[in-house]
Amino acid sequence: MIIDIHVHLIGLNPENGCHISPRLSSGMLYHLLTWGLGLGGVDRAQVDEVYRDQLVTWAENSELDGVGILAFDAVYDDLGHYDHELTSYYVSNDFCFQVCEYSEKLLPIASINPRRRDAFDELERISEMGAVALKLLPNSQGIDPSNPRFGSFWRRVAEVGLPLISHTSFEHTVPALEQSYGAPEKLRPVLDQGVTVIAAHCAGSGVAHPFQEDFDTWRSMLDDHPNLWGDISAMASVSRFPYIHRVLDDEEARRRVVLGSDFPVPVAPMVFSPQLGWSKARELTRIDNPLQQNLEVFRALGVDESIMNRGAELLRLPDPFVSEEPGENERNDE
Repeated sequence: MIIDIHVHLIGLNPENGCHISPRLSSGMLYHLLTWGLGLGGVDRAQVDEVYRDQLVTWAENSELDGVGILAFDAVYDDLGHYDHELTSYYVSNDFCFQVCEYSEKLLPIASINPRRRDAFDELERISEMGAVALKLLPNSQGIDPSNPRFGSFWRRVAEVGLPLISHTSFEHTVPALEQSYGAPEKLRPVLDQGVTVIAAHCAGSGVAHPFQEDFDTWRSMLDDHPNLWGDISAMASVSRFPYIHRVLDDEEARRRVVLGSDFPVPVAPMVFSPQLGWSKARELTRIDNPLQQNLEVFRALGVDESIMNRGAELLRLPDPFVSEEPGENERNDE
């Protein structure tokens, strides 16, 4: 069962329980993103729905059995109240669940900032609703995962069986409040509470930060924490493409990573032309479906089926989803 565990949801409309700051919505990055997704001429009030419909189409027309759709919680102050001024981006859990109702392939990955006053209540709520994981970006959400005040929250996350997908190392897109919160060693107390942690990007700092690297810290932590994993999201992009080779060349790292794309971060097959050859790289650029394109690029680079299928082992999938293995209906009809 092949699951892309790392696909972002675009939410701009406050009516959908979402928020984007002027800094993000009026910048060059926003215009490049919407242009690349074919949303350049779409009224901003309709972007959420148009993107949702595209996402459903791409998921349904791909070989993926599941696509993890990420909510994105806000920033909260010291009293646990929503901090509108510091929040650059917010996609509510409710909107994430609503979008996932449009396709059985879409899997809701909730986001709960442990600083919020109702963090425990929200955890129970989204757990009962069927969230398959939690997602955090500590750098931009103002979360120090190692803060002792969050210990009981992480313990409850472990008890309900939700894995945590946490961004690690530098953040390049959503404005960071504190880059040090993304250091992989900040996750040690979370791991010690028994949480299954998937370090997004395997703590690769990215090509924009060549003088400080966290990948080796993540790799060394694998030896001490059997509940630590990584995802290979964005490793088919210009920003993180060198890391896929570091993962594939390390036997233990290969055993501890899962498939992700980081979509809508664009895939860049041509950066792999030295390994794949010009002709193959060009062939991969012609794949219109970005979720399938990410999958095919990784396959061409040697990402094996065990990595492709590992997400299904780590996410808290609903029983009906787990039982519906590909080909089951055909076997039952025989």
